[in-house]
Amino acid sequence: MHILVVDDHDFTRSMTVRLLHDIGQTDIAECRDGAEALASARAQRPDIVLTDLNMPGMDGMTFIRQLAKQKLTDSLIILSGLELSVLRAVESLAVVSGLRVLGAVAKPFRKDALASMLHAHSHPLSASGSAGDIDLAGLERGIAMEEFKAWYVPILDVKSLRTVALEAVPRWESREYGTLMGLNALAPVNRLAAAPEAAKQVVRDAMLGAALWRQMGWRGTVIVPLGLGALRDESLLDWIHAQARINGISGHVFAIALEGAAFTEDAGTAAFALARALMNEFAVIVHLRTPEDLAAMNLLTASSTITCPASWVSDPVLLHRVHECASRTRAVVGVTNVDEARLFDAMHEARIHLVQGTAVGEPAGAAETYETHLRVSG
Repeated sequence: MHILVVDDHDFTRSMTVRLLHDIGQTDIAECRDGAEALASARAQRPDIVLTDLNMPGMDGMTFIRQLAKQKLTDSLIILSGLELSVLRAVESLAVVSGLRVLGAVAKPFRKDALASMLHAHSHPLSASGSAGDIDLAGLERGIAMEEFKAWYVPILDVKSLRTVALEAVPRWESREYGTLMGLNALAPVNRLAAAPEAAKQVVRDAMLGAALWRQMGWRGTVIVPLGLGALRDESLLDWIHAQARINGISGHVFAIALEGAAFTEDAGTAAFALARALMNEFAVIVHLRTPEDLAAMNLLTASSTITCPASWVSDPVLLHRVHECASRTRAVVGVTNVDEARLFDAMHEARIHLVQGTAVGEPAGAAETYETHLRVSG
């Protein structure tokens, strides 16, 4: 592989090159700033670019934008001493711009982390892939390296067509396997004792977003889904409550989403999680995916929202059962998987309050989500 290393500090740059040599890479170019690096990238088109952000002249962020516009590299690694929140924002910018980001790592970084990111370049796995072929040890390494993040899907109020909530989508940005996203793709995590730690990483990310967006004037709710594996840690909801207090976030700003299937698979765990969330004053959203989920809803004593697939709107029997459950638990009804905007009209007649799906918005990073859905929504 041809690798381009960009850093204005000679010592840091030489150490990065040395680490690359130690893990078997020999075709390496070095540059001191973005302008020099851009010229090098145009001439040699590197497979991977490793860049700092805070540099004189053309800084790393501008350099990354130009890399993306001119399609000058396959993969990007961001190495910087800036705060983690800044790294994540720039990472989101790079992904939105069309670059494949192997990682965003605060300096100093370890050789094994760098080796894993290079491995991910050679062994890509798309976000639509499956974790079925990934060994559980790989998942555990990803959790230990804090590779679990939150991306967001918008939720619209049917009446006002404003973004009133965002649901965090668990996203594993693996340096070994690439990126996987969503509870279904990451289902094997539920088999790990470390599942609660993965959930905590997503929660931390989502709370950071909730606090920042609150400061920017958005008054909606950020929702975090919790899988059954994470819920088996009975202290998790108390930990989330404590983190919310530390970050100045109330239950009206932060909510918990539970899967209806959890009440069937492990009724005791689901019921405990529901009670603990309500005791800690979090709003609770319950996602129904199949008609079988409805059968276990007698355990649901309260919730703020119950969602069902958009296809249920055309099934009067199923939709009536959902409304009965919502009425009993004092919840509003939302639908998921809305893939066409024309379906919005049918939602009014069906007494649907909230919609979510590709017609509303695809999962995106924090920066893009704010620009496309929150800034215009107020």
